Parts: sequence; structure tokens; C-alpha cells
Amino acid sequence: MVYESKHLVIIGGVAAGMKAAAKARRESPTMKITVVTDEEYISYAGCGMPYFIGDIIKDSKKLLVREPPYFKSMHNIDVLTRHQATAIDTKSKQVKVKNLENGQDLAFNYDKLIIATGAQPIIPPLPGISLGNIFTLRTINDAVKIKSFVDSGKVTNAVIVGGGLIGLEMAENLVLRGIKVTVVELLDQILPPLDKDMAQIVQNHLSEKGVEVVTSDGVKSFEGEGGSYVTKVITGKRQLPADMVILSIGIKPNTKLAQDAGIEIGATRAIKVNDRMETNIPDIYAVGDCAESIHLVTGKPAWIALGSTAAKMGRVAAINATGGIDTFKGVLGTLIVKVFDMNIGKAGLSEREAIKEGFKIESTIVPASDVAHYYPGAKDIIIKLIADVPTRKLLGAEIVGTGVVDKRIDIIATALTFGATVDQVSKLDLAYAPPYAMSMDAVIVAANVLGNKLSGKTVGVLPQRVAEKRDRGEDFILLDVRTEMEYQSGHIKGSQHIPLDKLASRVHELNKSKEIITYCRAGLRAAQAYRILKNAGISNVKYMDGSILAWTYGLEK
Repeated sequence: MVYESKHLVIIGGVAAGMKAAAKARRESPTMKITVVTDEEYISYAGCGMPYFIGDIIKDSKKLLVREPPYFKSMHNIDVLTRHQATAIDTKSKQVKVKNLENGQDLAFNYDKLIIATGAQPIIPPLPGISLGNIFTLRTINDAVKIKSFVDSGKVTNAVIVGGGLIGLEMAENLVLRGIKVTVVELLDQILPPLDKDMAQIVQNHLSEKGVEVVTSDGVKSFEGEGGSYVTKVITGKRQLPADMVILSIGIKPNTKLAQDAGIEIGATRAIKVNDRMETNIPDIYAVGDCAESIHLVTGKPAWIALGSTAAKMGRVAAINATGGIDTFKGVLGTLIVKVFDMNIGKAGLSEREAIKEGFKIESTIVPASDVAHYYPGAKDIIIKLIADVPTRKLLGAEIVGTGVVDKRIDIIATALTFGATVDQVSKLDLAYAPPYAMSMDAVIVAANVLGNKLSGKTVGVLPQRVAEKRDRGEDFILLDVRTEMEYQSGHIKGSQHIPLDKLASRVHELNKSKEIITYCRAGLRAAQAYRILKNAGISNVKYMDGSILAWTYGLEK
């Protein structure tokens, strides 16, 4: 059967699709709007699912933002769940749909079409992948299945394949349920969007919380008892007991429907769109995890699947599909994630990504307090800033710590959006009171440190580079300038110790023919020691950014 009335059809009913539907109705009170989704639920908060499994959110219904009857009664929007769009005929402007409950074939003519088909989990074709109790987490039904199995009390050991955002959120929530968790990551670090030095801080925190993290090792197969349920995960280097497995390898844009219709796919393998969210086919838009975007720092195509981005895309497409004019200029890949007591944020490019894009960069790592250090409850955060040397423009930031990270990463995201330089960031008029920030906020402190490096006033070296120099056997002096008590409590192996207040009078003890790298607890005293040595006529001297707080390679006593 064919419905003759022309209208806005939206394929997909989660963040992007339902945002588009609601906004389209506000823009056009009379337009016929139909949402088609193959899922049972719509408009759900997918990012909350790990916390439902961890029993922090008690009821799965709390993850349902709206249900189909609401959209019909309040907005006169028809939402067809368990209906799969099977084909798009762009010439006749028609979407073919199958009712998954009764097998009935339907067809809808459209005036405007918004594709919001999202993404799908990557499931590798490994031996044993079809065994029971191997889960992916993408939908409400997935979350309910996982939680039901955890609630059964049959899970002692869980293996999470993939050390990305969802994988680490799941690690935390399964540990909170009393389960022994092992995270297996093929790369040499967890949290691939971050640089390795910052990701290692998070990895150490996971280890402190009892999570075993295995990097540089991939899963080869899964084994099960009687060929039914998984009991063991086989990697390239070990065998891990497993009562359940969470596949969190990643996702890929769900573009088959669009591709089959002749809609252009971009360089990232997501649907190519312009800043009005239009595809190459007139009257067809694409939004959310299936759509490509532009990175605001590089100006190049990017595919970064986040619910916040999906909602913004859906809004823009709805305005344009109903006759208005709006644009979505791009993304920064801004992210925030909680892993036990640690908060992790990123905006813009990592150091690794900036180098790959051909930027000549300078970076710094700066520990700081999230509020005034004397105010009760002050906590540490560690900020990594990356800048372009010729223009001094900020390129990106990564922040980790137990203190307040989100507001700092939002400051950075705002600065990046408007192309701010490091110097402009250092002069931002940010809110200050002891319960909220230091008199010079941590972001401003980090920008000042990076500004000094860009101007050649100081020469710093990141802890990871120091570790690499040591591992290569380079002959240099690593100078600890903390107090005697601090030094005895734990210091970097092989370091020489001269307290900062004694340094000026003991410079003669140093071999001036060698490179000297100073360090302290957080970097401030190391930078002061750098200046003392430079003023003493020693030319080959640097200080270690972040010092002990950013050193992840162990200490000796």
C-alpha cells in the first residue's frame, strides 16, 4: 500500500531523528511528519546505559526520554517502531518500509527526507564470536540483556574488548557490581582519542581500582563450555577466564540504505553532507552518527559520533527541511568521561593528531588545583595544551584528574571554536572565588606556561619524552629539586637530588657538559630551577612539564 500525502519522513528515532522531528513540528505546525525506526524504543539516553547496568540508574524507563504516544498526542508526529526502511527511491521520492512485526510492506512518499540511521557496533568475525554471553551495547534491549545477566549473579569474570569511552564506563560499572574486569586493547594505549601520556594516567587509575588492563594485545578467539556460552577469551599473549564479554571495539556509520540509494559517501565512510546537512540528492538530509562533519581545527572531513552532535545536526536539518535556513559548521570532538574517581576530557586535536595533520606544534603538561589550594576539597587536575607554533593558535587540550574537568574542557572548546591563540586564552576573564577556582584558573596557568614555551622563555620536555630518552640510554642528568623528605618518599630512578633552596650554591656539583632536566612535584619548582641554572650560565637545560604528577613510569625509594 502507498500513502499519497507528501510529507517529512525521518528514518531513525534516537537522538538525531527525534530531535529533528520535534524541531520540525515547532517550525511547521501543519506538515505531516512520520518517523520510521526498526528499534522498539525511541528517544532514549544511550549514554546512560552503562550506569543502568551498574545499578546507579535503577529503572531502564528513566533512560526513555519520550515514547511514541507522547509524540502523537503532543506533536501530531507518527512514530512507527519496529518498522525498517528497506529502500529509498530518490526519483519517485519514496521510502519502502517493512513492518517487522507482521512482515507487511509499506511505502511512504516524502517531500523531504532526513536519514538518521545512526551507527552499528563493529563485530569482528573471530572464532567463537557467536557464543552466548558475548554482548554489544548499543540499544536499550542490549542494556537490559546485560543487566539481567549481571543480576543473575553468575558473572565472576568479565572481559571488555576495547578500551574506548564505553568500554571504560562499562569497566567501572561492572566493578561496582563486584565483578573482576579485564580490558583488552589492541593498541598500545587505552582511550585512543587521547595522547598516550595522558591515557597512561587513566590506565594507572584503573589498575588502582582493580581493573586489569591489557594493551598491545588483540583477541584471537572465544572459547565456550559445550560450545554454548563463552568461558574463555584467547588473545595473542594469554588466556582470560570470562563469564561474559562486552565487545566495545568501536562503531561504524550505518550507511547501506543511503549507499544503495546513490547518496554520496564521504572520505570518512559516513554520508557526505554540507553545512545545511543536505546530501548530494535534493531534499534528502543526513544527521547523527551516520553523517560526516567538518573538523573545526583542520577544516577536513571528520566523523565523530556523539549524542550531543547528533542532536545539533537534527535541529539544523529540521529547520532547513521546513523552509528555514540554518547551518552546522562542524565539530571539535569534545568529549568527557568519568572513570571511577577520575574525570577525562578532550577538545580539538591531540598532540599525535596535530603532528599527523602537519602542524608544527608546541605542547605542555601542567598540573593545577581545580579550586583554591587552601579551600577544603581541592583536587588535582592535569592539563595538556597543544598549540601551533607559527600562529600561536590553540589546537587542542586534554585534561584528566579527580577535580573539576568539564568546565575547563568547555572553556577550551569555546576558545577553539573562535580560533583563539594561547595568549588570548591566558587573558580570559573567568569567574573566580576560592570554592570554584584559583585566582588564575588552571586553564589560564596552563596557557601562560605554554606561552612561555612558545616565546622561548623556557624549554620544557614532556615526561614521556624523558622516559624515552632514559630507555634509549641517553646520558643526561635528571635533577630532582624537591625537599629531602619528598625525595626520600619516592623519586625517579637514577635522578640526582639538590633541593631548590640549595641549588644556587651547589651548581658546581652538576656536570655542565651534560643535558640537565629538572623536575619537582608539579613543575613550578622545576621551572624555577631551570631559570637558576640558566642564570648560572648552563645552556643545555630543560625542565620536565608536569613533573612527578604527570610521571606514570614508577618511582623508587
